[in-house]
Amino acid sequence: MSNTDIDDSKRQLLASTGSVTGLAALAALFGGNMAHAQSVDLNAMGPSSEQAMAFAQLPDRPVVMVNLLKFSGGGTGAADYAQYGEDVGRILATIGAEVIFRGECRMTFIGGAEWDSIALVRYPNARALLQMAQSPEYQAISGNRSSGLEGQMNIAVFEG
Repeated sequence: MSNTDIDDSKRQLLASTGSVTGLAALAALFGGNMAHAQSVDLNAMGPSSEQAMAFAQLPDRPVVMVNLLKFSGGGTGAADYAQYGEDVGRILATIGAEVIFRGECRMTFIGGAEWDSIALVRYPNARALLQMAQSPEYQAISGNRSSGLEGQMNIAVFEG
């Protein structure tokens, strides 16, 4: 199969899905290997059991979580999530994690998914995020996350 045929196949895959099927598919368009592409649900509120198990097995090193956020409608979603963001910031500091970027999304340049906001959070390791999510302190503030979001996509990225 020629490079042109491969590129055409990659474009057809993205066009046929109607939305981003994961960063692996997008990376394939720019020369990556499609063998690891997988379809993912947009706007989920939590990981599948398979995702949670794979996340727990990540290497013991700092991980940046890319949070693509879609606020719930009715006008209160963004406000509820802003309160959650303020509250979770205090918890992040206690576990050695930090928000390294936060911003409002204006448009999607490539792909078909639209997000309201993005946040990048650096954790010392994946276990720190899992431990935080199970803590009583986090459980006490998670209601504003649930009421503030229609859903999100959360992507684990290693720097370097």
